[in-house]
Amino acid sequence: MNFLNGDWASALHHAQASSRLEAGNFLRGAGVGTLFRQLAYDGDKAAASAVLREKRSWLPRSGQANAMGSWWMLLQVIEGLVMLDEQPQAGQFYPLALELVDTGAVVFWPIFRFTHTVAGMAAAAAHHWDAAEDHFQIALHQAEPMPHRLEQAEIRRFHAMMLMDRALPGDRKRTTGLLSEARENYQEIGMTRHSEITQRLIHKA
Repeated sequence: MNFLNGDWASALHHAQASSRLEAGNFLRGAGVGTLFRQLAYDGDKAAASAVLREKRSWLPRSGQANAMGSWWMLLQVIEGLVMLDEQPQAGQFYPLALELVDTGAVVFWPIFRFTHTVAGMAAAAAHHWDAAEDHFQIALHQAEPMPHRLEQAEIRRFHAMMLMDRALPGDRKRTTGLLSEARENYQEIGMTRHSEITQRLIHKA
């Protein structure tokens, strides 16, 4: 919750503590993934990279039964890499993201992230533009009926980031609209830091 409400100093403290207490059970990877994502949002690329190098073997393995913690770590690693502008690395995880989607999982509790949202991030990072569009559209269609307002904002933010990278005619207008909607949602649910990130993207667009 500290991450979502903008208290990132506390979020980092808790993430560091949880990563140190990782147990060798089905949740192994959850704490490390949380730490990686927090370091990425803090812009600490060196520390985040060190974490991933050390614990990369905890990520899911293709074609195998994988524990919940490893999938949890994957979702947060992909998001963190996108935030660090490490698209080539994030794109390498697209096949694994597809495997997670194919399990039938929709929402990954307790980080409240939709599997299609992360698949969209990874597809965009790999420049699979049409696939990314499909993933983001599916995620939004899943989030709106609930309604899951947090994920609605997140989907729009990451979809807009994809459009900024693709930069086809008409993408800029769509980008501005998606970011404006995301920022409004973030403001209404009290996610000030995410609102600031989105505002910077609006200026960049």
